Amino acid sequence: MSSTNTRLKSAPPSGEFQDDALPPSERTGTREVTGARESTATNLTGPLGLGEGGTRTLIAPLEAGELPNVAQIKGLRLDQLLLLTTGLLVVLIVGLLAALSVASTQSQFEETALVSKERIQEQARELGQTVGQTIALTSATNLRDNNYAFLEEVAGSIVKTNPNILRVQIFDPDGVRMADSEGASEDKEEAAPARRAERRLVSAFYQGQPISEIQEPIDYGSSSGKGLVVISYSLGGLQKQLESLEQDKRATVRANTLRMLGLGLGFVVLAGVLVAYQSRRITRPLGMLTSKVMQLAAGNLGARAGTAQGAGREVVTLGVVFNHMAERIKVLLEDVRAKAQLEREVSLARTVQETLLPGREAVQVGPLRIAGLVVTADACGGDWWFRAALDDRRIVIGIGDVTGHGLSTSLVATSATSGFASAMTLREPSQVNAQMLITALNVTLANVGRGEHQMSSALAVIDVSNGYIDYAAGAHPSPLVFNKRSGQLASLPARGPLLGASVDSQFTSRQAQLRPGDVVVWYTDGLTEARDGAGKLYGTQRLAAAVQANAHLSAEALRDAVLADARAYSAGQPQRDDITVVVAEFSPAA
Repeated sequence: MSSTNTRLKSAPPSGEFQDDALPPSERTGTREVTGARESTATNLTGPLGLGEGGTRTLIAPLEAGELPNVAQIKGLRLDQLLLLTTGLLVVLIVGLLAALSVASTQSQFEETALVSKERIQEQARELGQTVGQTIALTSATNLRDNNYAFLEEVAGSIVKTNPNILRVQIFDPDGVRMADSEGASEDKEEAAPARRAERRLVSAFYQGQPISEIQEPIDYGSSSGKGLVVISYSLGGLQKQLESLEQDKRATVRANTLRMLGLGLGFVVLAGVLVAYQSRRITRPLGMLTSKVMQLAAGNLGARAGTAQGAGREVVTLGVVFNHMAERIKVLLEDVRAKAQLEREVSLARTVQETLLPGREAVQVGPLRIAGLVVTADACGGDWWFRAALDDRRIVIGIGDVTGHGLSTSLVATSATSGFASAMTLREPSQVNAQMLITALNVTLANVGRGEHQMSSALAVIDVSNGYIDYAAGAHPSPLVFNKRSGQLASLPARGPLLGASVDSQFTSRQAQLRPGDVVVWYTDGLTEARDGAGKLYGTQRLAAAVQANAHLSAEALRDAVLADARAYSAGQPQRDDITVVVAEFSPAA
């Protein structure tokens, strides 16, 4: 073992302390290890967000009383909705077809009646022209001589020879009736108002039946103008024909209606059978799928839906998606169980780690007052610190930072703490020094971590009776030393490789003398590598300024002030690494 006596060196004005004066290879290795610790950080509690109670809530199956009572859900079933909808659709279509058939039948019969009426009126018009021309040719002389008897015979013969002609009247140009097939009039001079000598066809009634009055002018050479023949043409035949058409129309409409009702009933029955069959093929797989969903909700993670043949692509897809979802839920719940178990193990490891670590309360050992604290970035941290009395005069202080984060790192840190305590018992207290302790700690870590975990560490053995300090370090930041009386800032630099890389690693120790009013601040790189919103490091210069500004406080108050300053610097930014600060204040009596 080699040891070197060294006086406390003053820190250079730039704020860069003696530990930065290491060779470039050692400084680079330290930074690379620090980066590795950051890059391998794993937050076990953040993503889960589950405590033990939360895990039980997620994975415990629902009790029967918590399941929804589907029997209370009101409304028509899917097969009933399909049947009702299809029935209404068929009835609507049949009703529309029936209404269209009735409208078409009525239109046809009305068109036939109109054609018949127009044909009879045309026949009557032609007959009137023929009769008027016949009378004008055969009775022109009698018309001029006012031979009423002959004219009435002519009118009567026309009525007798044509059964559709009910009456024939002849008027002179002045509107005086000269002849009437009904017989001689008592007053031949009776004028017929509104009888003008023009061709007209007028609807009227005669002897209680409808007729068409055909008015045809007669030109018989009178100087007074033309006479007029009025023929009362019976529409009885047309009326009977229209009545027959109406009866036929009603019979046709009734027959069509009955036919459409029969077809509609047949369609409804056929549609009901088809809908019942098809809805059964759809609703049965859906019912089975609902049952499987209820089983899954009740906690049966093995519930799976079968293949729904003939139920449609959507129903088959729904079953496939349900099976995939159930499988994913099973896998996720198994992951939650595993993570919950890991959470409990992490919690247990944290409890063990906190038990082994000193508390946050300060300890007074003679003129030396010691206060330290570990602030982990995760549930379990890789930082640790230790204090223990060797004898009545000497006390050991240690601090370390294991690379990485998480459970394995915390276990290594816990093992290191335990190994550190065990190393103190390997020899007599008088033979224990910083070099022996750090060498033993390196061997312990190399055997425990098997080369997969390394650690930076700094150890100090302080004689509280005179302030003599024996210290050693392995790739750890040098502690700051600030003297309250002189205001001088210095450091305790010590070189050494990372612990745990090899059992053959060599370490040296140094010695120094603490002065009354000296405050020694050990820390891990999680403090100086804290970042603000712009990504700028907290750094040793700000740490030195915080120590100088709060050096008048007690050891525990100074520790808390430094941690508070680091939190304020990185406000709003997540803590990336564990932070440990240990403060030792040497204040012997005057």
